Amino acid sequence: MKWSISYAAASVALATVAATAGVASGDSSGPADTVIKVSDTPIAAEVPREIIGANHRWPAKGLGMWDDTAGKPVPRMVDLAKQTGVSLVRYPGGTVANLFGWKQAIGPQGGRGCQVGGGFVGEAEPMDSVYGPDENQRFVEQIGARTMIMTNATTQTVADAADFVEYLNAPVGSNPNGGKDWAKVRADNGRPEPYAIKVWELGNELYLGNQRYWRAENLDVRLRQYVQGGTQRQIDQPVGKACDHRESAAVSNGAAGQKFQVWYPPVVPSSQSVRVGGAEWRAVGDLSQAGPDDAVYSFDTKSGEIRFGDGSHGRIPAEGEKIRADYGSGPHPGFVDYYKAMKKADPSIDVCSAWETAKFVELMGKAKPYDCVGVHLYARPDVGGTPEKIHDSTMPLAEKVTRDELDVLTAAIDQFGPDKDKPYLEVSEYGSIKQPDTGPAPKGWAGSLSTTLLHADLLVGMITHGTPLAISSNLNAGDPTAGELFGGAPDFLDTARARMLRLAGRLAGTRPVENEVVNNPGGDGDFKALRVLTTRGSDGSVRLFVLNRDRDTPVTADVALPGTGEVTVHTLNGAEIGSFNTKDDPDAVKTTTTTAPRTGTGVQHTFPAHSITLIEAPAP
Repeated sequence: MKWSISYAAASVALATVAATAGVASGDSSGPADTVIKVSDTPIAAEVPREIIGANHRWPAKGLGMWDDTAGKPVPRMVDLAKQTGVSLVRYPGGTVANLFGWKQAIGPQGGRGCQVGGGFVGEAEPMDSVYGPDENQRFVEQIGARTMIMTNATTQTVADAADFVEYLNAPVGSNPNGGKDWAKVRADNGRPEPYAIKVWELGNELYLGNQRYWRAENLDVRLRQYVQGGTQRQIDQPVGKACDHRESAAVSNGAAGQKFQVWYPPVVPSSQSVRVGGAEWRAVGDLSQAGPDDAVYSFDTKSGEIRFGDGSHGRIPAEGEKIRADYGSGPHPGFVDYYKAMKKADPSIDVCSAWETAKFVELMGKAKPYDCVGVHLYARPDVGGTPEKIHDSTMPLAEKVTRDELDVLTAAIDQFGPDKDKPYLEVSEYGSIKQPDTGPAPKGWAGSLSTTLLHADLLVGMITHGTPLAISSNLNAGDPTAGELFGGAPDFLDTARARMLRLAGRLAGTRPVENEVVNNPGGDGDFKALRVLTTRGSDGSVRLFVLNRDRDTPVTADVALPGTGEVTVHTLNGAEIGSFNTKDDPDAVKTTTTTAPRTGTGVQHTFPAHSITLIEAPAP
């Protein structure tokens, strides 16, 4: 069964209950100007646990959260993830995992291979494979979560992708792909039972220039290559050694019998041109027949390996000479090829596109199958100027981004996609990335209360759209002020963003319903102060997730909550919009919990400036 959603309204929609008189949670001087009306009319599917997800990156022992000596995750990370309610982990990450080879990252640590980073973390240097898929599953199962996989759609073969599905999901003895029994390999590595991973995503942001790899620069061509596969000419590219794609790896050390490798094999036969120190050398089938001064090399089109002579049979490239190559990279598979093979390995999985545009949906049409589209929902604020200016220009972004991404893609699927079993949208990354050439932002701004309000706003948009999963970017980072959920090793940190998700997780199992905010005051910028999400439980309980985005002004509102008894009020806030948690000040942004009475028609509450509030009202 797919992680699909239904937008069917309840068979009987009850009338909206208006708050005609406020009941004070403290002292009250009468009805408030602002009124929040709560309906019974559903607007989206039940909020899933998987709305509290995190992108988790494999390099450097999961960026310091894996203790390889003890063979387990760092306890502090486990505790924080449990407390936050992280229910879904995306592994092995995003950009950094675009070239990840999973077969090098399983089995005994001493026998594992190296990895090429896809960018950002480690860049092009070779990296270890300590934090592999089995290590990740130990962490995920300890925190009571599930995994979704982002799989390499750039340098791994179709067979590699299908084998990955078999390794993680196949029962021992089934061997759905034939050949090597990868389920048995998993069992030999200590895990007889399948991991049963449901959602798989093909690649990460391959439409961006920094994640083009072997593909064309032209976006329309690149999209066709993503979907259908193909070949692409590589021009004047440095060569590499093993997993090392740094410029220094393409320089001769003057030794005999040196081996290099082009970055993106396989190679179209006879398409390569290899230059040493700027001069083109000649390919030969057998170096043993070459003379000591012959400028020749042997070449393997499947692996892309370049081998030079030993000074007796073929010249040795002089020390310090740079080696570069032109070649036709390919043929490579496309999404349609990966999809078919992966679904054969396990028909129950969902295979998602990482190309999140309407053009992808149109190119796939009604005939080419795909189960889902992975959306990256990033607001891009201008972080130049004062904190007040940044905040006011940032707050309107979430609703625009959600509309431009989720609504546009939904409309494209309705227009171009299959008539039945329509693919769904999953948000495999969300957050904020500053606009280019702006800033620098104030210290800690990425983890600030202001940015946390933006992320909460994005989350509200996803929930009201019926998104079945949402992956916060990222679980942890090297810099504790970088805005990730739990800061950096070794201390890790309970950030404002994590505490916001802890509140949002309490919505799981309830269903979003219509609401109306009467006399919603304007914020300090071009936006309304309050953003309100209301949900109802099957037992008649009500929850309100309320963002006061105004940086200076509290908002008092009468909330329609019929019945009697106390409501619970959780408020996340700090001294100012730029507040952020640190090791020395871990509660600069914190949650306080209080109760408030209600009698009959509702409750009156004052939502503090720059705050996130969750009101939980039991059934009347």
